[in-house]
Amino acid sequence: MTYDMDLTGRSYQAVLDWQQESRRAFGKMLLNWRRRNGWTQYTACEWGAEAKFEVISYGNLSVIEQGKAGELRQKAFFQLEELNRRLLDSNRRLEGVKSQRIREQIEYAEPLRGNDGKPWDAVDFWSCYIGYLPVPDAYQAVLSPTFSTKEAEELCQKWRRHVRRVIKKREADVTDALEWLVGSVPEMYRKRFREVLALDDYSSSELTQLWLQDEQFLPDEWIRAWETGDPAATAKPAARRRSKQPG
Repeated sequence: MTYDMDLTGRSYQAVLDWQQESRRAFGKMLLNWRRRNGWTQYTACEWGAEAKFEVISYGNLSVIEQGKAGELRQKAFFQLEELNRRLLDSNRRLEGVKSQRIREQIEYAEPLRGNDGKPWDAVDFWSCYIGYLPVPDAYQAVLSPTFSTKEAEELCQKWRRHVRRVIKKREADVTDALEWLVGSVPEMYRKRFREVLALDDYSSSELTQLWLQDEQFLPDEWIRAWETGDPAATAKPAARRRSKQPG
């Protein structure tokens, strides 16, 4: 969705009148920027943690992307500028990054640029947030798919079946294996993910927020990381004891 505020007659009241739509458009822009780069909600945070610079937390980023953040602190716009600045500087881009996974995610990522090709700074981000500056054309398209209730149900069933197959193949204790899987998920998602594993289904709107790219969702990443982890961590207690005995 595009929007056009008449900038020739803009006023503080115009900003107030448009603020809800402006914030939704801004959030969608950040979401599309992230997805165009193939990032998850955690990529920027993990990058910042390794490279020792401040970024918006993934929890706050999620709220911003949904257009529900309200008034943002000035610091948030400078944190977005810092991401852009590092993506522009080939020498700083990988500075301090130790994880191969993070290196791969940021190595070819693109900074957010305006229609004129200029990389955005804190003022540009702020201007867009209040509706003074329109979202660049490249980030206006809605990239997230929509899902029917049936599709959501089938997807959740697929995840549950896959988890059960892995547990059975490993001859693991079901309770221990599920606890390890749920415990590896970011805290803000744990309760709902536990419910889904126990037979509930994500709603269509929830799946939209969990979608990453193509046919990949956050639960796919969580399950994949759990599956490729140490099988001994989910083995039956007796099997774990046997594995520790000297041969």
